[in-house]
Amino acid sequence: MGICKKFAQTKFYLFLISSILIGLSINSLYSQQEIWAKITSGGGRQRIKLGIENFKVPTNQADLLSEHIKEIQKVITADLAFSLYFEIISLDTTRLGARPSKNNPNFQSWLDLGAQVLLFGEAEVKKKTTIKISLFDIYRQKLIATKSYEIQPDLRHLAHRIADDIIKFLTGEEGINQTYIVFSKRQGKAKELAIIDYDGYNLVELTNSKNLNLFPEFSPQGDKIVYSSYENTNVNIFFYDLKKRSSEVICNKPGLNTTPTFSPNGKQIIFSGSFDGNSELYILDIDKKNLQRLTYSNAIEISPSFSPSGQEIAFVSDRTGSPQIYIMNIDGTNLRRLTWEGSYNTSPAWSPNGDLIAYVSRVGNNNQIFVTDLNGTNHIQLTYLGNNEEPSWSPDGLHIVFSSNRTGNYELYQMHWDGSNQRQITNCGGAYSPSWSPRTKQR
Repeated sequence: MGICKKFAQTKFYLFLISSILIGLSINSLYSQQEIWAKITSGGGRQRIKLGIENFKVPTNQADLLSEHIKEIQKVITADLAFSLYFEIISLDTTRLGARPSKNNPNFQSWLDLGAQVLLFGEAEVKKKTTIKISLFDIYRQKLIATKSYEIQPDLRHLAHRIADDIIKFLTGEEGINQTYIVFSKRQGKAKELAIIDYDGYNLVELTNSKNLNLFPEFSPQGDKIVYSSYENTNVNIFFYDLKKRSSEVICNKPGLNTTPTFSPNGKQIIFSGSFDGNSELYILDIDKKNLQRLTYSNAIEISPSFSPSGQEIAFVSDRTGSPQIYIMNIDGTNLRRLTWEGSYNTSPAWSPNGDLIAYVSRVGNNNQIFVTDLNGTNHIQLTYLGNNEEPSWSPDGLHIVFSSNRTGNYELYQMHWDGSNQRQITNCGGAYSPSWSPRTKQR
C-alpha cells in the first residue's frame, strides 16, 4: 500500500455534513454527547466548507472593542484554516445583505457560495464583556451550537481556545491551537531555550545561562523540558520545570550526554552518552535513577525517538559507515535498518499516530526532510529549499515544525504532514531544534 493511501486511510476522515439531531436544545459546544459531523474512516477526507461571517459589535461600543473582535476573528480563522479540517469561505457581510434577525444569517447567499456550516461571532456587553460564538447548519438553516466566552486580555489565547472548541464540536478531534513549541534560540555565542505559541507568537526566553542549551524536548505531560547543555568541557542533561521556571541536572556523566528524549509515559529518558567510550544509547529511569545501556557497537549511536507505544526506538547509527536510521525494541533487541536510500540520514521523529517517521536526508549539498513508512519502502521528500533540519510532529500528527536556513539564518518553519503550506514562524536570528508540545495548558 502506498504511503499516501495508507496515511489517508489511517489519519484522515471523511466528513459528511449529515442530518442534524432534530429537537435537541444545544446551549454550548459541549452540551450533547453526539458529534454533529458524521465521521467515517473510509477512503479519504473531504474538508468541511466553513463560512465565516464577519463578527459583530454593538453599534454603541468603542472602537477598541471592535479591534479586539476583529483580532479574535482573524486568529480563529487562521487556526481553522491551518487545521486541515476545513475549507474556509469568507465574505464581507455587506455583500450578503442584511441579516434577517439576530440568529438567522442570509443562508441562501452562503449556500450559493458552497458553504455547509456557518461560523458567526458577536460581542455582548452586559455585566461582563463576552463574545458569543454560534454555528449554523446552512442546509437546514438551523442554529446547531452556541457558546459565550468572557473576553480576556490575552486575545490570541482566547481565540485559540475558541478554535479548539469549534474543531472538537465539528470533528470530534482535539485541536492543537493551545500548544507550544520550545527551541534553542541564538543569543550571541550562546543558545538559550525559548518557547512560542504554536503559530510563532508570544516568544518567551526560558534560560539565561550563557551556555549552549541544545536538543530540548517536552515531557508527555508538557510540564517539563529535557535538554542538553555544555558546562565547561562536559555536556550534561537537564530538566527545565515550566511551573518553577528552573533547571536541574539529571545526568552529568563524564563526556557527552546528548539528544535526550522522554518515553511516552514520562518515566524514562533515552539519550546518547559517551562515558563508556564511544557514543551509545542509554535509558534512565527518572525516579529510580537506574541507568541501562541499550546499544553495543563501535559506531556512534545518537538521536533516539520513541514510538507512541513506547515499545520501540528509532535512532541514528553509522555502524555501516554512514549515518542511517535504525529501529529496535526498547530492550535493545530486534534491531533492523530503516533507511536504505541516501548516504546520510539523521534526526528520526516518530509520528503520534505511529505509522510514519520523519527524518533528515542529505540531497546534493543540502539536508532535506522526508517521511517514510515503518518498512522504509515508501518515502516522500517534503522540503527542497536550503538546509532543513530537526523535524518535530504536532500532537495530532498533521503538521511538522522544523528548522531551515532557506532565507539565511536558521529559523523555525511549519508545514503540513505532506510538505504543503510551508510557512516561517520565527524571525529571531537563529532558531534550532524545535519540539512541539503535547496538548497542555502549561506555558
